[in-house]
Amino acid sequence: MRMRKRHNLDSRMDACSAYLIEDPAALRGEWLAAFPEQDRLYVELGCGKGRFTVETAKAEPSAVILAIEKVPDAMVLAMERSRDAGVTNVRFMDFDAANLASIFAPEEIDRLYLNFSDPWPKSRDAKFRLTAPGFLRLYADVLSPGGQIWFKTDNAPLFAWSLEQFESEGWALSEVTDDLHRDGPVGIMTDYELKFTAEGLKIHRLVATRTAETRGTAAGAVPRLRNAALGDARGSKKPLPPEDALRLAAATLPLCHAFYRSFQQAPELFEDPSRCEPYVYDAEKVGAWFTERAARENERRFYVLLGQEPIGELVLKKIDPAEKRCELGLCLVNDRYKNHGYGTLALRQGLRVAFEELGLETVLADSLLRNTRSQRALQKAGFRYVSEDEHFKYYRIRREETK
Repeated sequence: MRMRKRHNLDSRMDACSAYLIEDPAALRGEWLAAFPEQDRLYVELGCGKGRFTVETAKAEPSAVILAIEKVPDAMVLAMERSRDAGVTNVRFMDFDAANLASIFAPEEIDRLYLNFSDPWPKSRDAKFRLTAPGFLRLYADVLSPGGQIWFKTDNAPLFAWSLEQFESEGWALSEVTDDLHRDGPVGIMTDYELKFTAEGLKIHRLVATRTAETRGTAAGAVPRLRNAALGDARGSKKPLPPEDALRLAAATLPLCHAFYRSFQQAPELFEDPSRCEPYVYDAEKVGAWFTERAARENERRFYVLLGQEPIGELVLKKIDPAEKRCELGLCLVNDRYKNHGYGTLALRQGLRVAFEELGLETVLADSLLRNTRSQRALQKAGFRYVSEDEHFKYYRIRREETK
């Protein structure tokens, strides 16, 4: 699905323009001079919808909070949140963290927040993780002596990997925990954190302090990252089924009937699970539904077969040959086949159809916010997070990223 744009995005951004720094490089070395009522500079990389940003600004009135966010659809919500809260010590920037040195002078930042950063699970993408050695050295250059990084994540493999990077790069670690909220809520939570904690998921946290031994960019070549693939977002190392365990079959009416005879709704995906009504198979309705879908010219529909049994329905829709892109959707038939790697395997086979058979360049996908299993499958298949709104997370993968 195409990334959904916020309603009246431009006008909403204009209404919050007082909170936006359009030329941050112009303030390099002069940030605190621009905010005479504050004496410390805190930077948050990836603020999302801004809950943590606003609450931190309230709790730290003597600090300037600079939030960097590359997704305008999320940033406008954070800016509106700041405006509505009446905080005056927070500003937002659309900027790439890889270029921090161009907007901050050496030793200008006092604290850096990394909250629930993209894990980039594939080994080849490890250099893009915000706790990779290359980034840690950039942070060391712009942090003041004794400056700190506050890092939180729900991803156990990312946390374990990051610990190794901090230690090898000479950071002093403290407040290291694998279950931050074990005895009750601790500190200011992000929107993600509130959701994950309500689901009973563990939050990992550490504080890394710059010392005389901490390596900066002057330390020389950054270590090469080998065998740096991460496990499942919740720490599972369970291997995927073999590639030939599943196959895609072009949709037929008999397969459609077989799929929906076994289909079950997933109550946990509803905001109010008690309102989820059990699906009741109706042969006439299924037949009419199949006929309508089969007539669509810009769709390719498949059933995911385990042996001869259809366990999933996969569709490439909104196929646009001119733009060389499409959207991918996948639905597994019931809980019996979930959490076994079948979804990831089916997604990869669908991508091969899109890239190799249809010659497309980009595939988009989305997932309900509460469907964490779907999000893990998308990430393991190579999709990268793009943005989110009140209901969905949006993902994208390009052909070159599969090579």
